[in-house]
Order: sequence, then structure tokens, then C-alpha cells
Amino acid sequence: MKTTAERAYIYAKACGIIGSSFVGPRVRRLQDINRLSDLDRLLFPDTYEELPERELLVRIEQKIIARTIHQINSLVNTQQHIPEFITLLIRSYEYADLKLLISALLDKESSPPSHTDLGRFTTVRFNAYPELQAMLSGTDFEWILAQVPTNQSENIRLHAELDKRYYSKLWEALRHTADPSLHYIKEIIAEEIQLKNVLWALRLKHYYQFDTADIKDFLLTIYDGKRSMVKTALSSIDKPVDQYASWSSFEYAALLNPEEPGTFWHLDIPYVQRKAALYLYKKARIFFRRSPFSLNTTACFIKLKQFEEDLLISLAEGISLGLSGREVLTMLEVLP
Repeated sequence: MKTTAERAYIYAKACGIIGSSFVGPRVRRLQDINRLSDLDRLLFPDTYEELPERELLVRIEQKIIARTIHQINSLVNTQQHIPEFITLLIRSYEYADLKLLISALLDKESSPPSHTDLGRFTTVRFNAYPELQAMLSGTDFEWILAQVPTNQSENIRLHAELDKRYYSKLWEALRHTADPSLHYIKEIIAEEIQLKNVLWALRLKHYYQFDTADIKDFLLTIYDGKRSMVKTALSSIDKPVDQYASWSSFEYAALLNPEEPGTFWHLDIPYVQRKAALYLYKKARIFFRRSPFSLNTTACFIKLKQFEEDLLISLAEGISLGLSGREVLTMLEVLP
């Protein structure tokens, strides 16, 4: 059992890192950044690089991810015992990288996609690319060897299966962790699962023209003890994408792109995805300080740092396309 002093140290360290991160009011500092070189200098004043724009974009993204992982590890490694659900929150990077890896193999790419170095939390041997058996043998992902996708449809199913296994493990780990304050992070993860299901359903229906019956097989059938986390997604499948009024009773209607007078409304799925990420970020910000001396602090800290990482990468990509910092942040609706 951690002592009060240890818990206080973890909370103080987490607050210190968040206080200097680009979340909350500090996001405003990004709105006047209009060049990648200026962003590099702001984020990495001691290691900024003079590179062509295309190369600099890649380097900035790599450095942003590496810094996020370093800061997460610096907090987690202060804990004597790391619960499984915390490990899984960190290993979400590995699940995402594995999707890219499998897609690269399907496309017969000679070089592997970049992956995030999680240190001791990494299990896949990415340096063995393209030998999938060497990469996955003895890991939680060994099951993939028996169902390596040979076409895009099979690849979509594999991605869905990875999500199912990840969130099922995460939810079970949360359920079996004894900490009364975990109801905060459990609420965030439950919402994340529901929104993941909604986005899966919308993309499969409107991007890939899957039938409703087939879509059900892709969704995360997890229960939080009070409700099914798949019900909301199922209710969205057959709603008309060109009739805003039909979505008025939808649970996440507030996340839809708004109807504007004099214009033709059509459901904007990328917009919904951005609003969903912002919705979860706001919850993590609120819950971060709710129970200072508990595992909830570490969990919300990880979520906040991952949101910051996505925000900074989106900003870098937007600037590389010629947008101003203010335009990117306005589009993402993150300016306080």
C-alpha cells in the first residue's frame, strides 16, 4: 500500500507536468504559431532543428510522441506497483502501432511504419519486420498469426478485433482494481467505448457500406453494469445523414456538426470524431483533480498527455498545410 507521502509526490509531480503542458489555458500560447520552425522552438527550445519543412514535420511529430511517453513513464515509474489497467493505458500505443504494421504488410511495404518506443511496456518486436512470426510470437498478439489479413475487408475486421480485445482487457482490469476513486476513470473509459462504437458504426455504414447486421459484429459488446455500451451506436446506424432533425434525440447530438441556416446539412463524421476527443479531454481535465491521492490521478494524467500529443501533432500538420495556428485551434475548438 502506498504511503500518503508517496501518493502526494505522484500527485504533485503530475500537477507539475500538466501545469507546463499545452492543455487548458496554455493552449492559447499556440495560436500565434504559424511556422513549423517556430513550433519546434516553442516545444523543444533546447533541441530545435533547422530542417526542410517536410523533414521537420516528421521530426516534430516523433519528438512530441517521445516526450509524451517519457513524461508518462517518469510518473508511472515512481509507483511501486503498476496496476494492469495503467499498463494497458500506456500500451494503447502498441495496439495502434500494430494496426499500422499489419496494414504495411498488407500493402507489401519494404520498410516498417514508425512505432512508439514504450520501453519496458513494449512487447512487439518491431525491429523484426517484415517477419510477423518473429514480431508476435510469445506476445498477447500471437493470435494474429492465424488470421493475417489478405485484403482490406479482412484488415478492417482485424482492426475491430484489436479494439475489442484491448477494451475488454482494459475494462476487466478496471473492474478488478480495488480503488474507490476509479469510478472517475471508469466513467471516461465507458464513454470512450461508447463513442468508439458510434464512430465504428458510422464509418462502416457510410464509408464501407456495411449492412446493419454485419456492423454489430464489429462493435464492443461491453456492459458497465447499468447499460450496454453498444446500444447508442446501434441507434445511429439507420439515421439519415442528411436530416439533422432526425438526430435530435441521439445521446451524443451535441457532438454533431451544427445545422446552419441556408445550407444543406450532412453528417460530418470527422467532425464528430474531433468533438468526441474534445468531450473526453474535458472530462479528464475535470476528473484529474477529483481524487488527488489515488490511481485516478495517474489515469487522467495519461489521458491528458495523450490529448495534448494529438493536439500538437494536429497543429503541426495543419501548419504544414499552410493554415495558421489560430485556424487550426479554432477548427479543433480547443481555445478556452
